[in-house]
Amino acid sequence: MRFQSSLPEVAFPAIMTGNAAILMALLRQYQESQWWSAEQLHEEQFRQITILSEHAARTVPFHAARLAAAGFRPGSAMTPEIWSRLPVLSRDDVRDLGEKLRASSIPQALGPTNEAASGGSTGIPVRVLKTAFDGLMWQAAHLREFDWKTIDPELEIANMRGMASYLESIKKNPQSFEDGGAVVAPDWGLPAALLWKTGRMGILEPFEPLEKQAAYLLKRRPGYLIMRPAGLRLLLCHFRDHGLSLDSIRSVWTMSESVDEGLRELCGEIFGCPVFSNYSSNETGYIALQCPSGTNYHVVSESVLVEVIDASGRPCQPGEIGRVIVTPLHNFAMPLLRYQVGDEAEVGAPCSCGRGLPSLTRIVGRLEDYFTLPSGERRRNDLNHYKISKIGAVREFQLVQTSREHIELRLVVSKDLDAEERGTLDAVMKKSFEGCLEWSIATVDALPRTPAGKLMQFRSEV
Repeated sequence: MRFQSSLPEVAFPAIMTGNAAILMALLRQYQESQWWSAEQLHEEQFRQITILSEHAARTVPFHAARLAAAGFRPGSAMTPEIWSRLPVLSRDDVRDLGEKLRASSIPQALGPTNEAASGGSTGIPVRVLKTAFDGLMWQAAHLREFDWKTIDPELEIANMRGMASYLESIKKNPQSFEDGGAVVAPDWGLPAALLWKTGRMGILEPFEPLEKQAAYLLKRRPGYLIMRPAGLRLLLCHFRDHGLSLDSIRSVWTMSESVDEGLRELCGEIFGCPVFSNYSSNETGYIALQCPSGTNYHVVSESVLVEVIDASGRPCQPGEIGRVIVTPLHNFAMPLLRYQVGDEAEVGAPCSCGRGLPSLTRIVGRLEDYFTLPSGERRRNDLNHYKISKIGAVREFQLVQTSREHIELRLVVSKDLDAEERGTLDAVMKKSFEGCLEWSIATVDALPRTPAGKLMQFRSEV
C-alpha cells in the first residue's frame, strides 16, 4: 500500500496536509478506539453529547424546551438518565419542523453547510443540514471500512451502484476513458485517493443489461465490486446460468439493502469471495459496519450514538428487536437528538472479535415492514427470505399486501418453477400467513424500485 503525498515535491515519505492529514489521524485513532471497552466508549460519547446538547440548547428553541423538560442544564454534564427522558425525534418531526431544527449559529471551524435529502424507502422525505465536518466523519468511517476489509487499493474497483449524477464530470477528466462499456476513472475517488495511490475505478450503471455488466467484468477483471444486493443477486444468477466464471474479485461491497445468507452463499459459490455490507443513512451518515471477522455489524461509536429501544422506550437486550434511534455526534448545523431513522434492528451480544463497539446482529428492516390483519392488528413481516433465495430460478422477490385479507409473493424468475420449487414457496407462505391472511404467489416481469433505486422486499398497498 503506497501513501499519497499532499506535496508533489515530496513523494517519499508521503506528507499529508489538510483533510488528508485529518483523515489519517482519525483512522489511526479509530484503530485504537475500536478496542476500548464498551464503558469507555460510552463515557467518551457522552462527553461529546454534552457539548452537542449545550449547543442545541443555545441555538435551537425546539431542542432547548425538550432538553430543559428532560432535566438538562447547560454547564452540567449530560447523563444517561437525563438522556433517556428526552423524547424521540421522529421523521415527521424533521420533515414538519424543517428549518426550525436548524441552529441559529454554527461553529465556524466545522466548515460550510450543505443539505442532505433522504426518504426513498420510507415515503417520508426529510432534508437535513450538515457541515463539511459531517462529511469528513463520513469519509473517516468509509476508511475504517476499507481498513477492516484489508483491501489492496492498487487494484481496480468496479462501481455498479449508480453514479449517474457524477458520470459526466468523470468523463471530462482527461485521464478517464471508456472500455468494456464502462467509464474508467483514474482512481477510486474520495476518500481513498486522498491517502493512497489507488487503481482505476470502472463505472457502469446498474440498469445496464446483465450481458453488458458481465462482459465488462470479464474484460476489466476488477479486484473489487460495489453494487446493491438486488442487482448483485441478478448478476450472480446470470454468471451461474451462463456457465461464466470470474476469479479476480476479492470481495463485493454492498449498501442500501439488506444482505441475506442466501446471497452471501451465492456470491461465495460464483465469485469465490465474501460480501461486506454496511448500515447508513443520508441524514446520519454511517451507523454500523460489518465486522471483519463475521456478519454482525459494529456501531461507528466515534460518530454516532445508537440506541435500540422497545415499544415502551426500554433499551433492548441481546437477541431483542427494537427501533433504531441514532444521534449524530457532530451535526452542529441541525442537531438530531435521539432521531428515529425508521428501522428496526436486533441487538447483538459482545462480539467475539474483542472490539468494544456495540454490535447489531442484523438490520431487520423498516418500521413500515408490518402487514395488517383484518382486525387492524399489525404484525411484523418475517418471511423466510433464506429459503426463497435458495431457489435458483428466483431472480427477485417482493411481498405485497394488496388488502387486509390478502398478501401476494411476487417473483421474477428465469424459468418456470417446478413442483418442488413451488412446494418450497407454498411452505414458506403457509408458515408465515396461514390463519392470518389469504395468500398467493405470482410471477412478474419486473419489480419496482424506489426513487433511490432500492428494491424493497415488502410493500403494503393497504
